[in-house]
Amino acid sequence: MTNHLRTISFVSALMCTLFMSCSSNDDVTDKWWELPIELDIEWVVNDLELASFFADEATGLGESTMQEASGLAPSMTNPGYLWSHNDKGNQNLLFLLSANTGQTIVRYRLNGINNRDWEDIEIGKHDNGEYFIYLAETGDNNRVYTEYKVFKFKEPVYNPQDSGRIVDLDPELLETVLFNYPEGRKHDVETLMYDPEYDDLYLVTKRSFNSIIYAIPSRDTFDEKVEAIYVGEFPFTRAVGGNVSVEGDQIVVKTYDRIFYWPRIENEPLWKSFAQPPVMVPYIPGEPQGEAICFDKDGRNLYTLSEFSNSIIPVLYLYTRIN
Repeated sequence: MTNHLRTISFVSALMCTLFMSCSSNDDVTDKWWELPIELDIEWVVNDLELASFFADEATGLGESTMQEASGLAPSMTNPGYLWSHNDKGNQNLLFLLSANTGQTIVRYRLNGINNRDWEDIEIGKHDNGEYFIYLAETGDNNRVYTEYKVFKFKEPVYNPQDSGRIVDLDPELLETVLFNYPEGRKHDVETLMYDPEYDDLYLVTKRSFNSIIYAIPSRDTFDEKVEAIYVGEFPFTRAVGGNVSVEGDQIVVKTYDRIFYWPRIENEPLWKSFAQPPVMVPYIPGEPQGEAICFDKDGRNLYTLSEFSNSIIPVLYLYTRIN
């Protein structure tokens, strides 16, 4: 065989190998929702262990003036701050809170977005290095709605001159994910999670006998309404909040009286981690109606914030990682 033919043969083999590798990767990572979903959860809540890597008690950082805080997310563009919002019956305001005191620093009125019932918030980094907020209009206490939304927009940049104000904001690169559930089901959902590794959204129901997990797989655009995919069910109910660390390596889901924590199974779709038994973060002190939870921007510690309930003023709590 001549050197020329050997070169052609080598290049052809290399291209074939690369093609097969890419095809296989696409099948596994980009098309998991076209494969059979086998989420087999066998763990039970009463058998779970308490996490040894969080402090035994949370630290109160300061009182909040928010009345119905329903979601939390760390601000990545504005270090030292958290994003939050109120739920049904409130204005379309996005709150920027001090991560050290819980104090409201500034409120943004989101033009073009109504607050039918905002229930959770997430933040994620995209390939271009910019951070985006995901705001879940997914509450449905009476289960009467036929469609639900997740708003996606570029994270706002805080100007210290706006401190103490309500600022009108036109969200940049605003996109609306309009969706429904299979078979026309209606759900009250207070838990939204964003998977940065796969660019997928996850929703967890609140009022089902077992909290049901749904997913909205990544796509380039959401020009039409999509149907969420049924993934499985947790062996608990009343899920009221959740968060994935910005790096995507840790997950928490919260009920009114427990915080469940999972390490992410590397390179696997997020839902596969749920089959593994979580550990429980010490939830002391409890909160009157705690519905908001998130990791800090470094994915180390946790924050929670309650709604105002039973005349108890909500406090921003910090759950410190000790090792």
